[in-house]
Amino acid sequence: MSMEAHVEIPLYLEAHITIEPVFDERREEASRLAKEFGFRLADLLMKKRSEETAQRSDKDTFMTGHSKSFDDIQQRLMKLVLGLKKQGFQVWRYKVENTLMDSRYQDVLSIIDKNP
Repeated sequence: MSMEAHVEIPLYLEAHITIEPVFDERREEASRLAKEFGFRLADLLMKKRSEETAQRSDKDTFMTGHSKSFDDIQQRLMKLVLGLKKQGFQVWRYKVENTLMDSRYQDVLSIIDKNP
């Protein structure tokens, strides 16, 4: 699936890839792969489910990438997912989000205190 080339991205697209929880050397390996494709591995584990099961941890490891171009983020996401799978990582999810508002760029709601 591809978005129309003329779609305007006012701020940025944010892509997330969720993988099995990894630690130590495997975490470093996942981080290196993420960087290769312009993503960053989060420093935290996200608790996503109320209970752990034998098949699935209640925590996720995830990585994030940004772009103004859907084609760019889609290509990098696909290459990273395939690279992770090739290295034996269990990929659980991927998604691309369009950022409609971000107070880092503009406080459109005028509700963030300005730093002195």
